[in-house]
Order: sequence, then structure tokens, then C-alpha cells
Amino acid sequence: MGGALGSGRELDAPEPESAESLTLLLQSAVIENITEGLCVIDQDGITLMMNSAASRLLGWSADELVGRPIRDVIPNQDLDRTPGAASDCKLVQAHQEQRTIQALEGVFTRKDGSMVPVTCSVAPLAPGGDLCGAVVLFRDITVEKAERERAEHELQGDRWLGRIRDALDENRLRLYSQPIVPLAGGTQREELLLRMVTRDGEVIPPGAFLPAAEKFGLIGEIDRWVVGEAIRLAADGRCVEVNLSADSVGNQELLELICRELRERGADPSNLVFEITETALIQDFDAAEAFARGLAGFGCKLALDDFGTGFGSFTYLSRLPVMYLKIDVEFVRNLGSNPGNQHLVKSIVYLARGFGHQTIAEGVEDAETLALLRVYGVDYAQGFHTGRPVPAVARKPLARA
Repeated sequence: MGGALGSGRELDAPEPESAESLTLLLQSAVIENITEGLCVIDQDGITLMMNSAASRLLGWSADELVGRPIRDVIPNQDLDRTPGAASDCKLVQAHQEQRTIQALEGVFTRKDGSMVPVTCSVAPLAPGGDLCGAVVLFRDITVEKAERERAEHELQGDRWLGRIRDALDENRLRLYSQPIVPLAGGTQREELLLRMVTRDGEVIPPGAFLPAAEKFGLIGEIDRWVVGEAIRLAADGRCVEVNLSADSVGNQELLELICRELRERGADPSNLVFEITETALIQDFDAAEAFARGLAGFGCKLALDDFGTGFGSFTYLSRLPVMYLKIDVEFVRNLGSNPGNQHLVKSIVYLARGFGHQTIAEGVEDAETLALLRVYGVDYAQGFHTGRPVPAVARKPLARA
């Protein structure tokens, strides 16, 4: 066999310079082919080098980053994106304290200003040696973080399931009420707002537990409880508005329950306004329309909540027996300084009058907004400026204006 491999002679050992070059080439190849981002910084936190993965992740080229303080380019932030002081930069502290940091989670800022959650490890270049600086190895944990949050959300949902079930069984649901004030004559009413009370007396807002109730099929039971309490208040002469979940709108059994409760308690149906959102309507509009007409047939009133936020809102006006349009809080907040919202509110009022409906502005939080709503011809106002929610049992029956 010819050639060096078949000659039986040992290969010549590489010259020292060749061995050093080979080592450097191998090191460079490894650095460039790892999937994690890698940066090397000196004792002052100045970037000395970065690999291609770091460049892809951050959007910066090596030429743009090398020579710049790493904390200026990818500011030190916690996972909640709270900025940290430059003196707290863990990337710099690692080599200053000659220690290694493993699996540090934070947020890096890309060149385009977007942020990416990362986990990184920082190690001194040569602990105890003459080389000063650190190696920073990091990777994108966007997917991992989202999966953790999803798992935590599901776990929290499981915990809420038991708490909601106990609250229902132990009669720890409560209704609060917030006044709906007429701006140009009419009947003052109140919206009923759901709360849950813990065994220790803590009041829990609906946003904390209703998503879990919807997920685990308890929302129908909650709606039936709310409807029963609302009809009881209506029977006492109070004019109340009550929200219905998307799952209950169109439910024939709930419609029959409302009819039965009205009859048994002797409540005036006109004291009841049921609020329906567009989300509830789009699930099954035909069923929702039949449900709405059933309520109107009993003598109850209907309000279209969050009006103006969906594309189908105007279509619903011609098909549903709606009496009130509730102008979404996003159009009311900062009304005095937002010309666009001013035009929207005036347009909704004009449209409502054309259909023979009245308007209710939600989220009224200051006197300036209230004054503008009067000028625009809005019929009712609701918000912290006109009255905060209080336990429904504590509010006296509201007299007709």
C-alpha cells in the first residue's frame, strides 16, 4: 500500500505554531457552531468578541458591538422587564468577583428595541489567573417561558376550581352595585358587579376567578345565582343591570328560569336590564337573538355592552331589541384630551338616536369628562366620578327621577 498511511512510518508531529493554529481554528469552529449566543467581555464590561448565534439573537453585528459596554447594548433587566442599575449588572459582577453564575434569567434588548427573555451563564476567563474578563453564554427562552406561564396558568385554574366550588356551596358570592346616573332626566339605576369573598373576608374581583369558572363549566351556575339575586333586588323596587356570560346567552333553560323567578317574586320586569357583549353574540347569533327577544317579551330591557369595540356592533342594532348602548370605557377615558374619542362618542350618540336607543358612558372618572358627555347628549354616566361600587345590600333603593 502506498502513501504515508501505508508506509509504516509515523507521521511527523506538527510544529508548535501549527498546533497552536489548529487549536485556535478548532476553538473558532466550535464557538461559531454552538446554538447559544456567546460574548466575551473585559474587566470593564467592554465587548471583545461575539459569535454568530449572539448576532442573530440580538440583531447586532460583531462590528457594532465590539468595543462597547455590554450593559449599554443589552441593559440589565429582570424577567418582568424592570430596568436594573448599571452597577447591578451580573455580567460585569461575575468577573469582578471571580465567580461563575449559572442559569441567570433576565431580558436582553435587541437592536430593534424589542426584548427577548434569556437564560445565561457567566464565567471568568481564567479564575485566579492574569486574564481579566468573562465569557457570557446565553439562549432565548421565549418558548420555554411561555410554556412555564401556560403551565402555571393551568395550575392556578385548577386551584381556582376548588375555591369557586367552595364559594358557591358556602354562599360566598356577593353582588356589588355601581350607580348609573341620568344626565338629562330618566331613571337612575345600578349595575350589579360580581365579587367572591374568601373565608378570611378578602374580596376577590371577578377577573381573578371568572376565567376559571368559564373553563371548568361553573359559569352557568354562577349566572343562575346572579340572575336570582338580581330579580330579588328588582322585586324590591330597584332598577338593576346584570351581566350575562357568553355561555349563558342563548341558554333556553336560563330564559325559563328568568321567567319563573319574575313570576314567583312578583318583580317588575322593566326594573331589569340584561347586558350582552358582542363576544356573546358572535358565538351563536341566532340563539342569542331568540334569547334577547325572549327577554324583551317578558318586559325586560337589553343593553349592548362595550359598544363600538367590534366590527359587528352596528349590524346587531337592526336585529336585536336593544334599548341601551354602553359606550366602551376605552372611548371615554381621557375624553377631554383625545379628539378622536370625542368624534367617536358623538357619532355613537347620533347613531343611537337614529335607532331610538339611549347611551350609557362607562369609565367616567373626572368632572371634565362628565361635562363633555352632557354636551354630546349622552343619556347616562357610570364610573368612579359618579359613584364607586359598594355592596348591593348597602345601597338604598334608587328612586325614579
